[in-house]
Amino acid sequence: MVCHQNLLDIENKMKIKYCSRCLIPNIKPHISFKKSICSACLFHEKKNNLLRGINWKKRALEFKRLISKLKKKKVLNYHVLVPVSGGKDSISQVARVINKNLRVLAVNIDYGIKTKIGIHNLNLISKMGVDLIIFKPEQIIHKYLIKKCFIDFGDPDLMSHSLLHAMPIRIAHELKIPLVLLGENSSEEYSGSKKINNQININWFRNYAQNSGINTKFIAKKYKIEKKHLLNYELIPRRQLKKVKAIFSSYYFHWSSERNLKIAKKFGFRSLKKNNEGTYRKYVGIDEKINRIHQYLKLLKFGYGRGSDHASEDIRNKKISRSEGIRLVKKYDRVKISNNYINDFLKYTNISRLTFNKVLKKYKNKKFWKNSDNLIPKINFYEN
Repeated sequence: MVCHQNLLDIENKMKIKYCSRCLIPNIKPHISFKKSICSACLFHEKKNNLLRGINWKKRALEFKRLISKLKKKKVLNYHVLVPVSGGKDSISQVARVINKNLRVLAVNIDYGIKTKIGIHNLNLISKMGVDLIIFKPEQIIHKYLIKKCFIDFGDPDLMSHSLLHAMPIRIAHELKIPLVLLGENSSEEYSGSKKINNQININWFRNYAQNSGINTKFIAKKYKIEKKHLLNYELIPRRQLKKVKAIFSSYYFHWSSERNLKIAKKFGFRSLKKNNEGTYRKYVGIDEKINRIHQYLKLLKFGYGRGSDHASEDIRNKKISRSEGIRLVKKYDRVKISNNYINDFLKYTNISRLTFNKVLKKYKNKKFWKNSDNLIPKINFYEN
C-alpha cells in the first residue's frame, strides 16, 4: 500500500499509459493492466458476457434465498439497513427490498453540502415505504477534517468516505439489524479486482474506503484528536462485523447506471436539466457539492476526472466508441471548477480563496499539465 504523501513522487517516476479500450491511466489507484487492457475493462468483459461470464440469474436466486432466510429471523425492529444518498443508485437499492414483507431502515450520512435537488431526491426515500434517518457528524471535528485533508492530502472527502462506509454498519450493529445492503463494489466495478467479494470486510475497508491506508489512528496522531472522537470513521471490529452481513448489490445484480436511473425515476427521481459540471451526465453527483472538489483534484493529480469515469463506463458497456469517449472527455472533463462549488466550500470550511488556489496548484501533476492556470495537456492523452 502506498502512502498518500508519496503518491505523486511515484507518479512522476513512471511512464503513463492509457487503457487501449477505455480512457483510464495506469496511475489510477488499484488499477492493473494485462497487456494494454485495464483490469476494470477485463472485469466488465466478464460481467457482460452472458454465455461465459457471471451467471446473473444464479446470483439473483442467491439474493432471493438470502431474503427468504432474513424474513425468518427474529429481529428487534428492522431486517435490513440501506445506506442512501438520495442518488439514483441508493434509490434502486431501496427498491430491491421493499414489498418483501421486510422492515427497512434507510440511513443517510450527511457529510457535506447538500443541494436542493439532492434534498428532493433524498426525501423520496421515506415515501417508498421505509423509515429514513439522517446522521450528521459533529461539525467542529468533521469540518476540521475536511479542511485539513483538503490542504494536506488534496482530498476533502478523505475521511468522509470512511464515515460513509463505516457509520451505516455501526448503526446496524447497534440496532441489531442483521443485513446491510450496500451499492456497488468499487474494487470490482472501477478497479477490476480479481478477488470476489459479496460483502464488506476489514481488508476491503482499509484498501478502498480508507484511501491509501490513512486510518483513524494516523489522523488522531497527526491532528492531536482523541481517538474516541473518530470511532464513527472506523469500521466496527471483526467480532462485531460477524453479526452484521454487509453485502454489495453489484454482486447479486448486474450493476448499471442507466438501469438504476430508470428504477429511480419511477419513484420521482429528478435529474439536472443540463449536464453536471465535469461530466456529460445529468444524473450523477448531483446531491452534494464537496465531491466536485474531490473529483477536480483527482483530475489534477491523475489526469482523469468524472467525465473520464463515465465515458469509460459507457465504452465498457458498448454504449459509445473510444473515439466518442475521447471527444466527450475533451469537452467536459477539464472544465474549470466554478464559483458555484468553490464559494460554498470556502464558506463551509472557512478556507480563504488564496489557500484554495495554492492547494490546487500544489497538487497539479506536472507530468500531465503545463504550468498555467488552465488545464492545458502536456502529454498526448489516451494514446500510448
